[in-house]
Amino acid sequence: MSKLIKLILVSCILIGCTYEPILLNKNYDFFFSEINYNGDIKINETVKETLSEKTNFGKGNELKLYFSSKKNKQNISSNRQGDATIFKISIIINYNLIKGDEIIFKNEITKQSTYNNIKDKFELLRYEENIIKSLSQKSADEILMSITSIQK
Repeated sequence: MSKLIKLILVSCILIGCTYEPILLNKNYDFFFSEINYNGDIKINETVKETLSEKTNFGKGNELKLYFSSKKNKQNISSNRQGDATIFKISIIINYNLIKGDEIIFKNEITKQSTYNNIKDKFELLRYEENIIKSLSQKSADEILMSITSIQK
């Protein structure tokens, strides 16, 4: 009898839990009237595109975003011949959030990834571009999360 009660209790708890992605289909109560940037062009375009897709223009508080980005690629490990075997790419985004004429938030985001060298340099370049795009999108999501946390 007690096993039946435990089973019912556990199933009720598990059914009551739901998973909902934080940034998917979220209606934000702000929009960016202006997004200005400098630094690495690929990172900037990806961040701007991600932010523009996830916010609705004209709904909620009007904010301005200024950010600068920088990309670093480092050789982490080399073989005996001196050829690189492991790389690390990191992107750094400094941003200011402005409401009216006042800076309401400043932050720096650093994202990084390590990966192995690929002999085909074209494939290596495409792989690095995918990593940079992914890190840029994650950074844009982090910017949105930080804005929603200060809005509350």
